[in-house]
Amino acid sequence: MTRTLEERPTAFSEGLSRADLILVCMPLLFLGGYGVGALAFEGWPAATATASTACVPLMLEGLFVNPPEDG
Repeated sequence: MTRTLEERPTAFSEGLSRADLILVCMPLLFLGGYGVGALAFEGWPAATATASTACVPLMLEGLFVNPPEDG
């Protein structure tokens, strides 16, 4: 199904909600945290724990401080 010009969003940022941005940033933050953990520690468990800990504030903010709204 093809969209007409009138049905397309006028700007890319208008279609993104706060929850969408959190979902985009979460894997990037995890990857960055894993890289820092891999450089700082020898084993992968410590790097994974570092990456997970880096994602916690963003996840808590997205779930409890500013939860997604319907509609």
